[in-house]
Amino acid sequence: MKAILELLPLLIWAGLWFAGGYLLAASLFRLRHGEIAMIGLGLGLTLQTWLANLLAHVLPVDAAFWLSSGLVFVGGLVAQFAGQRNLRFTSLRFTFYFPQWLLFGALLFLFNAIGRGLGIFDDYQNLPTVSLMATGDIPPHFALDPSLDFGYHYFLLLFAAQVMRLGHMFPWSALDLGRGLILALPLMLTGLWAHRLTRNHLASFLTVFMLAFAGGARWLLLLLPSSWLNQISENIKMIGSGALTAPNLAEALLTNWKIDGAGPLPFPFAFYTGINQPYIMAYTGISGSAILILLLLLLTAHRWRHWSAGIVTSILISTIAIANEVVFGLIGVGFALVIIAWVIRHRSVKLPRELFGWIWILGAAGLAAIIQGGMLTEIVRARFRSGPEAASYFDASPTLIWPPSIISAHLGSLSIFNLPQLIAALAEIGPIILVTPLVFLWGWKSLKSGKWFEAALILSSLASLPALFVAFKGPLFTATPRLMGGWFFACILYAVPLLWIWLRKRGGSLQVGAVILGLVSTFSGLILFGTQLAAVQTPIYATFISPLDAKMSQEYWNKLPVDARVFDPSVFRAPTVFGRFTKSSPTWYLQSPDWQALAANPDPFKIRAAGFDYIYFDIDYWNGLTPAQQSALMNSCAKQVAQVDGIHSEKDYTRDFRRLLDIRSCR
Repeated sequence: MKAILELLPLLIWAGLWFAGGYLLAASLFRLRHGEIAMIGLGLGLTLQTWLANLLAHVLPVDAAFWLSSGLVFVGGLVAQFAGQRNLRFTSLRFTFYFPQWLLFGALLFLFNAIGRGLGIFDDYQNLPTVSLMATGDIPPHFALDPSLDFGYHYFLLLFAAQVMRLGHMFPWSALDLGRGLILALPLMLTGLWAHRLTRNHLASFLTVFMLAFAGGARWLLLLLPSSWLNQISENIKMIGSGALTAPNLAEALLTNWKIDGAGPLPFPFAFYTGINQPYIMAYTGISGSAILILLLLLLTAHRWRHWSAGIVTSILISTIAIANEVVFGLIGVGFALVIIAWVIRHRSVKLPRELFGWIWILGAAGLAAIIQGGMLTEIVRARFRSGPEAASYFDASPTLIWPPSIISAHLGSLSIFNLPQLIAALAEIGPIILVTPLVFLWGWKSLKSGKWFEAALILSSLASLPALFVAFKGPLFTATPRLMGGWFFACILYAVPLLWIWLRKRGGSLQVGAVILGLVSTFSGLILFGTQLAAVQTPIYATFISPLDAKMSQEYWNKLPVDARVFDPSVFRAPTVFGRFTKSSPTWYLQSPDWQALAANPDPFKIRAAGFDYIYFDIDYWNGLTPAQQSALMNSCAKQVAQVDGIHSEKDYTRDFRRLLDIRSCR
């Protein structure tokens, strides 16, 4: 009963924005009855999170979260009643399609269960950020140094922070639930969109299948003669987790990917990719959030009932800026290309009224993106401000590179003028790009028929060409492949519908070729998905969180003074457990020399002088200290606030503890 009562506020909050999204979908857009509920769910989630982000700039988080949900609901009511009064919109009729919701529930449960067993893809940065955002740090600062603004694509993390705060959940549980929802819902929307194009349920299923599993095909390199593979391997310098996996590509292809939190079964390195990852591997801080919004736009952008639907469309586009700023930029580039193509085709600068309206929509979305937080806000802020107050974690300044190269997060920079490197890059991308001509033909057809958003989405793929000449510095280096993501996404999304339409009246050999293309494109995703399933049986908190940390968090999360700083030898742990900053690192990957010196010799007076108020540590750290260092931590000025005792693991029953000390009196 206690658990139900704790979840009741969360259910009411979600019910409000879902109802509001449903009413907006039914009132403002021309949709089939079977589409309204899923689209309404996506609209409500997106609009509420966008509003919560803005309101949290000026209001306490509880008020911002509740008010944003209430505003979406009120907006839906206003749209519905205004539409009925003006006789412009159809009357409301809620239709419950049980198989549709059963499938959605199954996908949500599956992705959530898999996520609970995996600790991969930046949980060390996502969990501290979720925990701090739930306390009110919106837009977020860098958890390991609060003097830095953390200009991140935090849409999913903000949603998880709301789930955590209102549902009284741990950050890892809230993030797993958020990722499960934002992985499952786009697949449902993809099925609805594909059915519009093909009017065929099998084609819809295959489109969803393609989105879920299509990606790169690094494993194709295993089919090359060993001499060829060795020559390719000699031309590649492994980076990141690729370098940790093996000293060279040839050896890495025959072993497992070295990555923390991968679950009970390791992922084979040959079936992942550093450029074009399958959707089912999107257990990141971005996950499917940008894809969710793009699909909502595809389903609604050309089906307005009233001009007010343009307001919702503009909000959706501005939300992309905090979901994935690269996609936001690509959409802008796509519309610029649409305008250029229209002017050239018609030899006139007098744009159609609908296209001119899109300029206003994009302009409003761009203004919102400048002030709402996230990477784009940080980029603009850095251009107009200077000094310590302008410090940001990321440096988003691009640098030009030559020769033109494709960046892989595992294989480094791959020059298109170096044949072995180019072969590796094409394997990383996968054969799905072979449908590019069909996709661009469809984009041209969309342009001629006035489907401006769809044409812009496809033409944004051309932005992949300049991406060959651009790289970023520091932590953003491996984010460069996202500049090509629009191309990959368009090919994956349109592959099945366009091939289905094109091959209906063509020979069997072409149809067999299309099937082979699909199998090769999805093979890696299927292998990785099978590996993921084992994680369902072994749920974890995080690689750096234990049950004892969870107990401490249950008692002391957001209970320490608001401006408290916590010293913790495990730098990601204290911000996650307590929702309070530490100051240990200039990046997620390196600790500062001053902090390292304090960790090696933890004198509470020196730690206090460095700006910390509390010390949090475990038995492993304690046992690694000398008797003199242990005695220093037992100084009378270091008051024990709490200690949680337990066992290190159920296998060896070794004693363990977590201890929180208050060192504010150590002066």
